[in-house]
Amino acid sequence: MQKKLFVLIITTLYLSCKTSEKTISEEKPLNILFILTDDQGAHLSAVGTKGISTPNIDALAKNGVLFTKSFAVVPSCSPSRSSIMTGMYPHANGHWRNTITPRLDEPVSEFGRQSKTVDKVGIHEYLKTLPELLQEHGYFTGITQKFHMSPPWKFPYSDRNPVNNDPDQFKNVISQYIASAGDKPFFIQANIAPPHRNFDHHMDKFSEFLPNPEDIEVPEYLADTPEMRKDLAKYYGSVQLADACAGSIISALKEKNLLESTIIIYTSDQGEPYHRAKASAYYAGLHVPFVASGPSIVKNKISDALISHIDIMPTILDYANIDIPSSVQGKSLKSLLNGKQEKLSNRDYIFGEHNSHGPIRAEHYPSRAVFDGRYYYIKNLMHSKTYELPADLKVEKGWGNHSYQATLKAKESHPVQYSLLKQLESGRPKEELYDMKNDFGQINNLVNNPEYKEKLKELREAINAWRKETGDLENDPLNIKTRQLNK
Repeated sequence: MQKKLFVLIITTLYLSCKTSEKTISEEKPLNILFILTDDQGAHLSAVGTKGISTPNIDALAKNGVLFTKSFAVVPSCSPSRSSIMTGMYPHANGHWRNTITPRLDEPVSEFGRQSKTVDKVGIHEYLKTLPELLQEHGYFTGITQKFHMSPPWKFPYSDRNPVNNDPDQFKNVISQYIASAGDKPFFIQANIAPPHRNFDHHMDKFSEFLPNPEDIEVPEYLADTPEMRKDLAKYYGSVQLADACAGSIISALKEKNLLESTIIIYTSDQGEPYHRAKASAYYAGLHVPFVASGPSIVKNKISDALISHIDIMPTILDYANIDIPSSVQGKSLKSLLNGKQEKLSNRDYIFGEHNSHGPIRAEHYPSRAVFDGRYYYIKNLMHSKTYELPADLKVEKGWGNHSYQATLKAKESHPVQYSLLKQLESGRPKEELYDMKNDFGQINNLVNNPEYKEKLKELREAINAWRKETGDLENDPLNIKTRQLNK
């Protein structure tokens, strides 16, 4: 009897220990790998982009969820990245334009309050950022390629590395970050330079990724000419290089057997680097790829749910079991990723904005946009103002941009595309409405079409309500409050 009792006690203790071990293992914080390309529209072979192949992100999509209607909230680098790291719109967090910030290879001192590179524009000091919260909860944080967020001390990282477009180098850096994390969970923000211009910087070194210009598809808003195709081929080649970099980054996790304990998110900071896309509130400027994979995330699912970059921070915090700040304006995507919901609750629209790409007044052109899944409405807040395109969307020397001149040369052969470019610079309509199902290039403005009167009213009211709800009080970006110390 005593022997049986002893065996029962030992068995109970063993099972209890196993249960405790399982509980501890399950409660261990997940790692986060956030892959962010630079200036990539929603172009992947997984979504049917012609003439290119992105096998690594396609494979990630098969192992997770691919979103077809994912949007940045702003089509410029700095405010986009800061919106991701705060879960807020630029007009609300204060970071409304691109800012001058330290390079990742500069000393640690340049990322503190003593930094010599501090822009007057940036997020409000009272806000909690994603890297701040993750570090406070014991995460190792690493970043690659570039910083571009302001002020620098609000975005702390344990380590920084300027690696930008080399797949082999990326694998080495990510492996080093994993080793540096040790027993800590990690958050790695793997910024990738391509497909940001200058494309030649990418394609001269990695020419094997350059597709045949005849195999690609030219977006409707651009003139389909040989010169344009040549430029676009370099863009798509840079997308393929970005895919190779992402594949190397993911392989570093795989070799460490970390895929089952890591949430992976792949997206881009904004749309493709072409006029009427980047640095504008048009669909091509905000529509970006988005793939997520990891433990408990359903596999091989394509979702048409409306999602936004301001949803990234709450999603990561949700998976990390960290409270989401009340300042966050986005929603966690966890219910979509685990298959419990098909659409986010109370998400009928997606919103976006543009204020300015750079600091000069000529680049200021504030717009607001709303999309209901089919119809896309833009409100140009200073519609009659002329606009100067950012240098990388216009200049050949240094930036290698041949698309602008190709459009000007196509005035006679492609008058519609030429007119769209000139309208971009000379002043746009006060309101714009497009049917994205039948007019993906946003060529035909439906504002004055009586058939769409009710839809116009609906989306106009949606924009006005959103602006009021989120504190978007100023039409002129110069009046947006920035870098406030207190609420």
